[in-house]
Amino acid sequence: MPAPTHAPTLPLHRIRFFDHTPSPITALAFAPLPLPLARDPSTAATVAKGKAREGTELGALVVARDNGEVEVWEYVSAEQGGMGNWVLEKTLPPTLTHPTISVMSLVIRDVENFHTKPYNVPRVSDLRLFTAGSDSTELTERCLETGRVLQTYPIPSPPLWSMSVSPTQELLCLTTNSPHLHFVSITPPFGPNVAPLEGAPAHLLRSDALPSRTRTVSVAWGVPKLVQEETGEWAWRDTYLVTGNSDSSFRRWELPAPSTAGTPLGRVTLKGRAVVEKVAKGKKGGHKGTIVWGVGVLPDGTIVTSDSLGSVTFWDPSTMAQRQSFRSHKADGMCMAIGPGGRTVFTSGPDQRVCQFTALPQANGPAQWALTATKRIHTHDVRALAVFPTYVPVPASHPLSPAPLNPGLAPILASGGWDMTPALTPAAAPELLAEKLRNPLGKDKQNSRVVFEEAYSRKLPMCGGGRGQGRLAVSRGGRLVVGRKDRSVGIWRVLDDDQGWEKVLEMDLKLRTNLISSAVSPDGQWLAVSDLYETKLFHLATMPSGALRPVRVRDFVTDLASSPALEHLALAQRGCGASSLLFTPDSGRLVLALAATANVVVAELPNEDRGGVAVGGRRRRRRGGKAAEVDEDVSMGEDSDNSDSDSDSDDETPSGPAPWVTGMAASEDGQWLSTSDLGGKVTIFNLDTLQLHALLPTLPTAPVALAFTPTHPLLLLVHPNNSIQFYHLDARRLVTPTQQVSVLNSRLRGLHAAVEGAAFEPTRSAPKASKLVLFAHDWLATARLDLDLVARAAGARRGSTGSVASADAAAPAMSSKSLRRKRAREAREQLEVFAASSPASSDGPASPTASLARAVLTPSSANDPEFVKIATDRFRAVVAVDWLAEGELMLAERPYADFVGELPPAFWTGTYGRS
Repeated sequence: MPAPTHAPTLPLHRIRFFDHTPSPITALAFAPLPLPLARDPSTAATVAKGKAREGTELGALVVARDNGEVEVWEYVSAEQGGMGNWVLEKTLPPTLTHPTISVMSLVIRDVENFHTKPYNVPRVSDLRLFTAGSDSTELTERCLETGRVLQTYPIPSPPLWSMSVSPTQELLCLTTNSPHLHFVSITPPFGPNVAPLEGAPAHLLRSDALPSRTRTVSVAWGVPKLVQEETGEWAWRDTYLVTGNSDSSFRRWELPAPSTAGTPLGRVTLKGRAVVEKVAKGKKGGHKGTIVWGVGVLPDGTIVTSDSLGSVTFWDPSTMAQRQSFRSHKADGMCMAIGPGGRTVFTSGPDQRVCQFTALPQANGPAQWALTATKRIHTHDVRALAVFPTYVPVPASHPLSPAPLNPGLAPILASGGWDMTPALTPAAAPELLAEKLRNPLGKDKQNSRVVFEEAYSRKLPMCGGGRGQGRLAVSRGGRLVVGRKDRSVGIWRVLDDDQGWEKVLEMDLKLRTNLISSAVSPDGQWLAVSDLYETKLFHLATMPSGALRPVRVRDFVTDLASSPALEHLALAQRGCGASSLLFTPDSGRLVLALAATANVVVAELPNEDRGGVAVGGRRRRRRGGKAAEVDEDVSMGEDSDNSDSDSDSDDETPSGPAPWVTGMAASEDGQWLSTSDLGGKVTIFNLDTLQLHALLPTLPTAPVALAFTPTHPLLLLVHPNNSIQFYHLDARRLVTPTQQVSVLNSRLRGLHAAVEGAAFEPTRSAPKASKLVLFAHDWLATARLDLDLVARAAGARRGSTGSVASADAAAPAMSSKSLRRKRAREAREQLEVFAASSPASSDGPASPTASLARAVLTPSSANDPEFVKIATDRFRAVVAVDWLAEGELMLAERPYADFVGELPPAFWTGTYGRS
């Protein structure tokens, strides 16, 4: 009997020397929902309730970390049998002047105009972000698109203990060391311009004082009131708020009506105070003060508090008397979140438990609350909770009560803290209707466990994993691994065979913000790093000892700013920070995607004959507030006439800043460059001529990764729904998936975590054995794809779907509007073909076994039945995966156990048998 044949083994370097430690999560929030449109309650029954609440819209998730970083996560829906998930869009770095974040608030930019928009959930462009650190003296507004500081507002009597946005999105309440409450007016912006924060309105300038040693550590706004103004129009008005204090009590404050001409100014008055349970100090008597860490107001006015004794208490709104109390936590109840409709309440703290309280309706009297679930989701202190859909404080019995958002979808609870990992958990209440709800984190057209007690939590990557924002870069020629940390860079050399590794360089950099991108040249002689405002270029010289000595090219920024080809970008004022960096395969050029303008610049690196850099690039122009096609070529080192668009600044256009370019890839022969931005645009350039080659139809979501195949004119697009797609450069069209690609997509869509990157094995000569590696933070997949079949598939269905090449050729004769419509139609047709050809497009997704059986019977994989292998139980906390050489793979991990010793002691230490 012949010996069985086994697939050849693949050398794998499991790297754990990367010493970056993520920062704890201090705050997180979903996109807030506005109050329903104000109108006469008597006529509310004759008109539709607010806007239509149909569809599956889910809001953005904004995560703030202790080191000042802000992560923006966008939801990618479940489609074609895949999993729904939140995917990291971008990470906004902190600045030197505002290095930490302890409190955060999201505000809708313009509530009145938002009600006229076709969608129900505010998008990132509709939101304003306000942050402050525990030691900050200023309240900061940051741009969620660019990360830049837009304005600051001085905090009276810092530090800031808590901050809360009113339901009307018009006021911020700040609590500090001052004995008074402070209010800030949020004025709606005019167009894209920044709306300056203003002081408190006249009627809120004064407030009753607290005792000198009492601090206000939590704030919750009461249910707003619908009033008719003197003009006859109806409007929502904030009437009261509740504060949690450090003196074993919480307080209710009444807000006066806005003053008019001839009326005296009002005062924020203290209307009630209730005392929570205290703990005796000892034999000498007296009590230790209890801190009310969390406070909330439910639709019927019921007040709920969580305190430092671990108690969660519900209070009567009229008498301020205790109704129900639960000792649900073994330590402080540090954070609280109210579920949609006010029917559920979630609390957590240092004991790592997340508790769910559910309202049980009663025939007579108010609802009774019950502790319905307790889950340990995290391994360290929980600092923040948020629920989507967010709570809108309007009673269900109110005539203008909003209709349920996303009916049929279960709510989602987001949590985070000292273990640095954001977690998402379906959070439906235990009721009969829960059986009909669909899990937004599960597969499309398939029910799963959505009740909070039974649901599975989905852990998001703690070390990033966003589009093109990986923290590791590889130099294959120099066998170097570059690790980007907050404000420093470490470089390690991976030795041949089993000799291990050695650290060759550690650099601490002087920066204005944290690093946002980095790259190393393939030959290991160049290093580029960038913060939000400046790109630094270094030449790496090898010392006799093997260590590297960095030499900075100090004229690099000056050459960029003074280049006539880039004069229209005003780099001296805007800065030359790059959201993405890339060296060409020959290590002779550096490609920068500018963060301020989303322009792509190509710079030739200095050599012995030329001391400076020669610059080329392409400019993005805007017409009518919308992004137009790239319509001007800038040859390398040549001048161009840019006088006609010196005023065409992205910051002055109504549409706001251009989306960041986060993905870039270059072909191995150095001829092609591909870029993708967060707006879903994918562009291909010819690097030999710096000419635009193709502009792909705008994709529904931005690709996670781009990669050119090593042997064919094909571009790989990796989508966040765990699927891949090819684009043929010569045919200029999206390729219909082959059977191999369809089977691979079917297998990938069954994975929970979203894909974070992909890479082809370099210099592979046999097209039938082109190996592709894809990874997420908890799985690794390798596939041997037959690129000959993929390339031949580019000629199929040409008559039915058209060609992008024809659109590019017809561009001068067609208007930009009709061209956009044509490309959008082509994109829809290609997606339909892509879905129809996938085995997972049916209502019941094909099982991996069935897909593999079909793969064996097809010619593309008849001799390779195991062309795809997926490891889901061997790797955790994967940071990056890449090829060091042909047949040599590198996998970098940063396990939680490696840095848990650096954290403060946890309340519970996980041991065998302890839940």
